[in-house]
Amino acid sequence: MGLLGSDDTLLGLVAAADNLDEPTPALNRRETILGLCISTAIIAWLCVGLRLYTRFKVIYSPGWDDLFVVLSLLFISLGLLSICLATNTGMGQHFLRLTLDQISGYFRIFYVANAAYCVSTALIKISLILQYLRIYRRGTLLFNACRMLLGLVACWGLTYSIMAWVPCIPVSTYWTQIYSPSTPTRCYGYGSTSVAVFRATYESHAIANVILDLLVLSLPVPLYFQTDTPLRTIQGLLALLFMGMVVNVFSLWRFVSMLSHKSTTYPTFDPMWYGPVSIVMAGMEIAAACICASVPVFWGPMVASASELFGHIFVTKEVKVTTQHRFELFGSKDEISLPARLGTDLESYKREAELVGKKYEARVGCTEEGVVSFQHDHEGIWAG
Repeated sequence: MGLLGSDDTLLGLVAAADNLDEPTPALNRRETILGLCISTAIIAWLCVGLRLYTRFKVIYSPGWDDLFVVLSLLFISLGLLSICLATNTGMGQHFLRLTLDQISGYFRIFYVANAAYCVSTALIKISLILQYLRIYRRGTLLFNACRMLLGLVACWGLTYSIMAWVPCIPVSTYWTQIYSPSTPTRCYGYGSTSVAVFRATYESHAIANVILDLLVLSLPVPLYFQTDTPLRTIQGLLALLFMGMVVNVFSLWRFVSMLSHKSTTYPTFDPMWYGPVSIVMAGMEIAAACICASVPVFWGPMVASASELFGHIFVTKEVKVTTQHRFELFGSKDEISLPARLGTDLESYKREAELVGKKYEARVGCTEEGVVSFQHDHEGIWAG
């Protein structure tokens, strides 16, 4: 029997077991939560920004997938902000050590974080599927599979988003019912006070999320085995596969943490103490998914631009410099091998040639093999 009622209600599980002496997990510490949330948000915004720049300014090919990745990032940024604010209202601390005002404030902020997560996790999956639809030919089996999965994700996301944004009627009951736990409420799903319903809602969403992540990740796999798939596309899909596996690690970590404490109800109902791991992993999961969806888009063009801009600092060729004396009576021809640096101007070659004791008036040419040739007329100065 809990402190505030029977064991079949959430408040009935408060103080059902003594957990006040448990060591503080790393993810319950405020500095850890802030560090992870802020850093992942910055990286996600940077990657999505580069994606948008590439689509709009480099390849001039924006699409609906860009819109949905931006919407997903906006919602998860709201969620990450809410998580950071929740550290001021008891997140990471024990339920029993908080005041009623702190508990109510925590549930108000968590309401926003949870609802934002439900929306953003659906939007990023939709963005990825729309990205695949740009690759597959219309009418093919894989194209139709993408459309079917798109409809499934949309229905799943809409259902749980409604449950998250409207967990009670009125909505404010979600964070005010702590003041009068014995008063009947009209809450369901995420707002239900029934342990069974509460757990079923969170855990069903989590397991569906993992399954849908795996399905979305598997959609481009057939392209790896098609002989006519361009190498750049294969490289981008491999990068997407690798980063998608990282995203799945976050979602699985969140799911395992949720199961280990039965959605913060075991051994006692202590959502502020047992919730941070799954909450932070949820935010990092979607931020990583936004990064995963963006890197393959901008990486190729970025590398090409960087190579063009900075590649001249690397020694990549050898130039054969041929010198011919102006005075034919010598009848000699000298050959000097100098390193070719992309972007190096002719004057630098003249300066290097002078180091071996000759001064030249140069003419430049280029062979079909890409080897630059310089012919220099000797002005009569011979050192050594």
